[in-house]
Amino acid sequence: MRSVLSYPGTMLHAQQIALALHEQGWLKTFVTGFHYSTQGWGDRLLRTLPSRQAAALREQLLRRSIETVPHSLVQAYPAWEILRSVVAKGGAGPVTVDRIWDRMSHRFDATVASRHVPGADAIHAFEYTALASFQRAAREQAARILHLPSLSSRQFENIRRRELARWKQLDDANAAYFSDRFARRQARRDAEIGLADLIVTNSALTARSHIAGGADPAKILVVPLGAPPVLDREPPPRRNDAKALRVVYAGNVTLGKGVPYLLEAWRRLPAADHARLDIYGRIELPADLLAQAGETVRFHGPRPRADLFQAFEQADVLVFPSLADGFGMVVAEAMAHGLPVIVTDMTGAADLVTPENGLVIPSADAEALTQALAWCLDNRQHLQAMRTGALETARRHQWPAYRAALADGLRERLRSSGQGSPMPQMERT
Repeated sequence: MRSVLSYPGTMLHAQQIALALHEQGWLKTFVTGFHYSTQGWGDRLLRTLPSRQAAALREQLLRRSIETVPHSLVQAYPAWEILRSVVAKGGAGPVTVDRIWDRMSHRFDATVASRHVPGADAIHAFEYTALASFQRAAREQAARILHLPSLSSRQFENIRRRELARWKQLDDANAAYFSDRFARRQARRDAEIGLADLIVTNSALTARSHIAGGADPAKILVVPLGAPPVLDREPPPRRNDAKALRVVYAGNVTLGKGVPYLLEAWRRLPAADHARLDIYGRIELPADLLAQAGETVRFHGPRPRADLFQAFEQADVLVFPSLADGFGMVVAEAMAHGLPVIVTDMTGAADLVTPENGLVIPSADAEALTQALAWCLDNRQHLQAMRTGALETARRHQWPAYRAALADGLRERLRSSGQGSPMPQMERT
């Protein structure tokens, strides 16, 4: 089955889908936005320049490189994504950036529909960039596979409005802008879901959310995401009870990730002077809210993944108090480094959490988070033992297993539904 994968970014999830299709001999083209090629003249130039600035720029660009499949199978349309990135880094407000993103999404989808869907047996696309491609695929009688990595926008919007009522200092003119556009954008998403032959979600939580939003349960395939390679050694021993508990958070510092609840829980924590909280990620909350964090909280901003993974190895527990996350890759990454986790029941990766590797608490509940952190303070030896459980969980959920499950699910579901050309039985590479 000649399949086109369409996604305007380079996130690891999309790259693993591309590799899954390629391993089966199904990938015709991976269509994306900006892709930094390590085989192009730009990379050769940066590698020859001796300056630190050139090395730092190359390191940033490598994060936008697709290396899971041959470059000959990648088709990039970078103009709009470059514009969006430049405008965002130039300090433009969220409304301006969102307008560019919206325009980019429509143009990207239209380009895929006109240039890549004809001649394909199947089109894989992600929400909000699939409508034109699916409409063209329906005319071409090609299979339409929709990947939904996030919760239903209806549920997310309800959570957003609820939380803005709770945290009134975070409600501003931008909130009204997004509210005004919700209905139109939701209609586009609904149309994509209606046109899809198969809907692939990354967790049971994501599946439940979209079913509640009106998606046909018979169309849904749940394939939990994978973890990166685990540590090739036993987790290092942690400090004794007399030393400070080291807690780490990683992700954008936003309301949606539950950071205000984390800071409130930290202020309530008994014996907080015996713990330290390190927060990694782009800060999108007002300074006056962060100023209440206290001396035991440190904000590091966005850091390279190597630095983040080193922090995981040095910490005692990851806290990820998200209010609405389809999966939460940072949870799997932490486990792969032997780090126990505290997550909310509104994080899809909670499916991976057991008493042997972490704690699951209700979302939007500062008191429950305080109690979980207090338990970590009082049970340091148990927390240390959970490091082995975290590693074992990550070993059982590696990316090769994800790709195999995705390929098997596609083969079974599309054949049974009669959509598209029969998928050949091919040995995995």
